[in-house]
Amino acid sequence: MTCANPALSTPQSVRSPGGMATAKRSVSRKGLWVAGYCLAAVLPLAAVLVGSPPGDRGLALELASAFGIVALTLLALQLALPARLGVVARPLGAEVAIRLHRHLADVLVAAIAAHVALVVLGDPSNLALFDPLGAPWRAQAAVASCAALAALIATSVWRRKLRLSYACWRGLHNALGIGALGLGLLHAIGVDRYLTNGPSGLLTAGLAGVGLLGLIELRLLRPRRLAGRPYLVERVEREHGGATSLALRAEGHPGRRFRSGQFAWLRLADSAHALVEHPFSYSSSACRPERPEFTIKAYGDFTSRVPELRPGTRVLVDGPHGSYRARRHADRFVLIAGGIGITPIISLLRTAADNGDERPFVLVYGSLRWEQVTFRDELEQLERRLDLRVVHVLKEPPPGWAGEAGFIDAELLARHLPGELRRAEVFLCGPPPMLSAALDGLERLGVAPEHVHAEQFVTV
Repeated sequence: MTCANPALSTPQSVRSPGGMATAKRSVSRKGLWVAGYCLAAVLPLAAVLVGSPPGDRGLALELASAFGIVALTLLALQLALPARLGVVARPLGAEVAIRLHRHLADVLVAAIAAHVALVVLGDPSNLALFDPLGAPWRAQAAVASCAALAALIATSVWRRKLRLSYACWRGLHNALGIGALGLGLLHAIGVDRYLTNGPSGLLTAGLAGVGLLGLIELRLLRPRRLAGRPYLVERVEREHGGATSLALRAEGHPGRRFRSGQFAWLRLADSAHALVEHPFSYSSSACRPERPEFTIKAYGDFTSRVPELRPGTRVLVDGPHGSYRARRHADRFVLIAGGIGITPIISLLRTAADNGDERPFVLVYGSLRWEQVTFRDELEQLERRLDLRVVHVLKEPPPGWAGEAGFIDAELLARHLPGELRRAEVFLCGPPPMLSAALDGLERLGVAPEHVHAEQFVTV
């Protein structure tokens, strides 16, 4: 059997130096997208500088206005980043978009802090604007916007300490984000200086509209479309290590094609517009898009209920997402997994087996104990179907264990990885400590960063 998964369909005999160039082009595309995003964030400010006469309020107050404009446009764009819009997810990757969303929150807070500090520095009498009772409404709107943003950040950082359920946190996150943006726009309208007329005002309104449309697409329009392309639970199978494989079947449609290493968001069809949905990597072969599988370990909420799902349950699949694309001309694959991080890697191996891929694969797989090694029986079968060598690393090995024990570090990798790594495609997935040690080991072995793709466990 063969399928259209070009990353795993090139025979070993094909050799080309184009792999590094492809990886670099991918990195360049992401860099260009991020640069475009940053440019969009300062477009209203640029319009102000071009179209408005120099102010007579002094440098500090003019700088305060500049930081305020940037903060407002950043806040609008922040709503669009996690909305999984195709214009974002395709070039950037949904997982990178989420990380960018989190990092730019720091930039947003810094811009707001600079705006407030310069307002007071430029005119100390502006301290009166922070009086919750005596300040004008435009100042009260600004303070309320900052309070909403502070609550949004606090409930995200301390979500577990506050014991907020995922659905509750997500609802708060959306409501507080919209509230912070709306109050910020109200403040800008009340100030009535730069953003109430001319191109800068139109640009700001347009960016705010993009953010709100992103939320509408994610929460209303997309669930409605997905409800027309449901999947049925075909099989629920317990795996070693406390994981459960959820096998689905497309109902009335051919399914969505995906690549090994990608993921999708799952939710139950009877709650299409609910806030509860979770991202999981595909674990099935990409040759069977009409029958996707997801292998899930119980950590709470939805994941704990997966083993109880009955065949015939309708599920909505929002995917595929993820920007991983293996180099077409890689001569070999080096795969490093920890625990349930084997999930995207088993998809890659299953796809390779279905394609009859003859290239060599090395899998270094870290687990706590032997009885908790997920897919251990199938990995033995795949060693017979592929040119695959599996190196199991146990943190707590049983008596008489002759294999590797401890952690996946530079010394262990040096013992087992092939000497020729320049043309290898390296894929890692697992918990942060394992990834950090493995990435450090690969760097010490001289593996080029553009050949390495790492998937880190992310709590959402």
